[in-house]
Amino acid sequence: MTEKKLSIQSSIFWNTVGSMFYLACQWLITVLVVRLSGVETAGILSLCMSVCNIWYCIAVYGMRNFQVSDTLNRYSHGSYIFSRLISCGIAGIGCLLYTLAMPYDLITTICILLYFLYKCSESVFDVYAGIFQKSWRLDLAGKSLLLRGVLTIGSFCILLPVTDNLPVTLAGMAVVCLTAILLYDIPKARKIASVKLDCRIPEVKHLFIECFPLVVYTFLSTAIGSIPKLFLERISGSYDLGVYSSVATPTLIIQMGATYIFNPFVTLFAERYTQKDYHGFLSILKKCTLAVFGIAIAGVLGGKLLGVWGLNLLYGPEIAAYVKLLIPLILCTILTAFSWLLCGVLTATRQFRGLVIANILAVISSIIFSPVLEKYFSMQGASMALALATILEIIVLLIYLGKDLRAIKKHA
Repeated sequence: MTEKKLSIQSSIFWNTVGSMFYLACQWLITVLVVRLSGVETAGILSLCMSVCNIWYCIAVYGMRNFQVSDTLNRYSHGSYIFSRLISCGIAGIGCLLYTLAMPYDLITTICILLYFLYKCSESVFDVYAGIFQKSWRLDLAGKSLLLRGVLTIGSFCILLPVTDNLPVTLAGMAVVCLTAILLYDIPKARKIASVKLDCRIPEVKHLFIECFPLVVYTFLSTAIGSIPKLFLERISGSYDLGVYSSVATPTLIIQMGATYIFNPFVTLFAERYTQKDYHGFLSILKKCTLAVFGIAIAGVLGGKLLGVWGLNLLYGPEIAAYVKLLIPLILCTILTAFSWLLCGVLTATRQFRGLVIANILAVISSIIFSPVLEKYFSMQGASMALALATILEIIVLLIYLGKDLRAIKKHA
């Protein structure tokens, strides 16, 4: 077993390149499904994403930031892996029961379940990416994401045109991505760290208990963005949801681009907090915040200047006619990216109470305002509801972060 630590800059570079490429492939899928199968199929795929994203957060159990900020190595790599297999199984049962309980048709139900299997491959990869990050070998995570992106978009582009069958296509995506874990992630992890499945039930049980507030937070955080879409599908139908999701997808580049930059710093936040290094902690926070706002400014300018052209290029005039949705959606992604930064910081400081309270209030806001605003403003109402919920979340997160900063400063 050999271990080679890269510089923070190299790790961030590889992680950002791989993550952005994978994100671009995910985004391209939402473009291609419109081109190849129409807006109605895009609406089904968007529904699959919205439903499965909620159960996905059960699968990952909010554990990634906890794992990479476990600077004292209280839990073994094998415990994190075993816990992930258990959480994926629990989430899978939940997703199955949910889809059977809802009035979806058979094809939609099958698509949701197959897409969740694909999301399970992401969940398992996530725990191995955490192992890479703790060893400052995010180059391996980045390369794995490059591989997963190629396999995902490749299987989609081959299977959907050939079969004209969304369930078969989603099944193919799941199979190739699970295979990538077996042939790349697991062997690479074993080369840099002692990675052996740890099935000690008491330790894994304690890990689940300690991280329970995080899975609650993650579930709530995902629901904040999913609730407006679920209401939109019920109020306006699959077509409007397909349009809204198509316009929203390019804006995710802004949101995810910001998170790929600051996520590697979660380990540093934990180290500075443990060391009671107030100035070091604050310096990293300022840099991450500036990075988010820098990307935000570029996103708004890009949307203003290239919005109509870009939507025409990606989707054609049918979707480009709804360009007025773009800037509000960009603003929502900016707010979400900043809230994710604050959530990552509070996870590093183990401020779980603040995470849960902030997201509970945001979900309540989303549930209350989504149907009201969407009834009067349709698709724009979904963005309004999301923005209101996220602003409320940010305010509460900042209050709790202020408490943590005062505590660090007091002991500095």
